[in-house]
Amino acid sequence: MATQQSSTNLIADRYASALYELSSESKCIDEVLNDLLTVQEYIKQNNDFKLLIKSPHISSNEKMNIIKKILFNHSANNLTAKFIKVISHNKRINFLSAIISRYYAINSEKRGDVVAEITSAEILTDQQKSGIKEQLKSILGEKLSLNFNIDNNVIGGLIVKIGSKMIDNSLNSKISKLTIAMKGA
Repeated sequence: MATQQSSTNLIADRYASALYELSSESKCIDEVLNDLLTVQEYIKQNNDFKLLIKSPHISSNEKMNIIKKILFNHSANNLTAKFIKVISHNKRINFLSAIISRYYAINSEKRGDVVAEITSAEILTDQQKSGIKEQLKSILGEKLSLNFNIDNNVIGGLIVKIGSKMIDNSLNSKISKLTIAMKGA
């Protein structure tokens, strides 16, 4: 599983970096980012679309045609459409969500933003999100972007990941540590 995750990250990083470089040269970073975030929103909001992207039974060309229709409906940048065609041709379209996330992260890094991934067991209220943001801003500064994720395995508490640093204050982590300590006793 860890090898598959690192392989996905490597592929996403390579494609996202190449797209970022091309969009930077073409001076259309924000346009491409908006296009990609539109597709990402479709992936997050529509489970059928998410399954379609990941399905090995649907050809890359069919996936590409559907994504191109979405981009066309949103008057996407030409570079975004070409990029979708390239990853489709290279049979990498199932990595699209990871590539989009990495492109967003590269853009944030280049702008000097700090991106924090907050993972919780359930949806946080606006008040909770605001409290977390204020706490992290006091530590990390004003240029802070937060991405909130839900993972049922967390059970309770939070996992905060900033770059390569992670603070795991979840109940699942505490239970695992307690189990290890009890085995050693």
